Amino acid sequence: MELKCKNCGSEEFITRPNQYDIYKFVDGKLVFQNSEVTNNEVELFCRECSERIDFASCDLIGKKHG
Repeated sequence: MELKCKNCGSEEFITRPNQYDIYKFVDGKLVFQNSEVTNNEVELFCRECSERIDFASCDLIGKKHG
């Protein structure tokens, strides 16, 4: 299966940011504490036009989320 954006034809997609880093101010410096995931659901958007892409999760190959 080949997936392209229906809006602009792009073949590159990005995910919605679903993670944030927590820092704490210690002795005058920002110190990394940990990262937290806000949503385990993967959402894809066209990298060119930001259109939301509908896809089956079984079509994902590569980096695992969650």
